Amino acid sequence: MNIRKCSNPMNINGIEEWMTQFFIDPFTSLLDEHTFRVDLFETNEEFIIEAEIGEKQKEDISITAEKEIITITVRSESDPNQNEQTSEDLTRNITFPIMIEEKDIHAIFNNGILEIKIAKNTDCIEKRTNIAIEDGE
Repeated sequence: MNIRKCSNPMNINGIEEWMTQFFIDPFTSLLDEHTFRVDLFETNEEFIIEAEIGEKQKEDISITAEKEIITITVRSESDPNQNEQTSEDLTRNITFPIMIEEKDIHAIFNNGILEIKIAKNTDCIEKRTNIAIEDGE
C-alpha cells in the first residue's frame, strides 16, 4: 500500500490572510497586481497622488490633465530576453471632485515614486494638457 503525503490544502493561516486582504480593499489590491499602485491623500490646500512606478526612467512616464481627470501612463518596453516583442503601456486615471488648474500641478519622480501635488482651486483645464515631471533629488 502506497501512502502519499501531500500538503494541507486547507491551510487556515493562508486563507485567513487572503480573506483579510480581500475585505480590507478587495478591488484595489487586485488592480495593483496588474498595474502600478496609486495612493491618494488630501490636505486643506491640495490633493497628493503617490504612484509606485518602480525602476523606470522619468522619460517613460507621462502625466496628462483634462478637466477633473489626471492620467498617468508608464511606457513598458518588451524584454530583450523574450522571443516575443510585446509592449504594453500601463495607465491609471484618477478622477477628482474638482476641476484642475494646470499651473497648480507639480510632479516629482524620485526613487521609483511619482508624487503629484494638485492645488485645490476653482479654475480648470478645458483641454488636455501634459504635465512636466521634475527630478526629485
